[in-house]
Amino acid sequence: MKKNPSPSHQIREDLEHLISELIGNGLSDDQNFPALRQTGNNKWEVSFQGAEHISIAMSDIDYDIIYSELLEKRSFNVKLVDGGLLQLSYIFDDNSLIKHRLAYYPSPSLRSFQDDPELYMREEVYVDIVSRRLIPFPLRFDYDVLAAKDIIHPTCHLTLGDVEGCRIPVGCPLTPRQFIEFVIRNFYQTEKYDFISTFPGHKLFFGSSISPNEQKLIHLSVPGAT
Repeated sequence: MKKNPSPSHQIREDLEHLISELIGNGLSDDQNFPALRQTGNNKWEVSFQGAEHISIAMSDIDYDIIYSELLEKRSFNVKLVDGGLLQLSYIFDDNSLIKHRLAYYPSPSLRSFQDDPELYMREEVYVDIVSRRLIPFPLRFDYDVLAAKDIIHPTCHLTLGDVEGCRIPVGCPLTPRQFIEFVIRNFYQTEKYDFISTFPGHKLFFGSSISPNEQKLIHLSVPGAT
């Protein structure tokens, strides 16, 4: 009997399929496919080439410099058609998820996809158009069992703008499908361009990680979670 793949293998496979779909529908401009590697006894990491440079994002420097450094070092899973960068990494201890870092860094200079989708879906897709009314900021979903502290540091949380004290409780860890759908739905989906309907289906979910005290606060639920 064939054994079911481990959660780490499932995460890698789901991310591979999602990246292939982003390439196929024209949303991906460049990409690093995920790699699964063993980092210790029964510890596994799903990450990408260039992940060693993600500490740049925590530097106390202007966002446009952070973005340029990440782009130059190709520190991303996917560079989207409008310059947005997706980073996804997961760490497992045996079959248990202990940490993930899922980040989206929009381009500080290019017009967002939703602002002018026809620009990016035409053949001349690399036209540089600056939008002065754009205020780009990163968003990041973190999950960290070891760093968790009730309310102060929710096990899973959303950080906006890399602000140190911004930790919005999230109901549970996110799979690649959930995270990428969140980004595409909120920043790329339009009435004309429906990218999500062709995404691979949900194959796995993580259990709830939010505490009773955190449930009393405003928190972000995860679409599709059971």
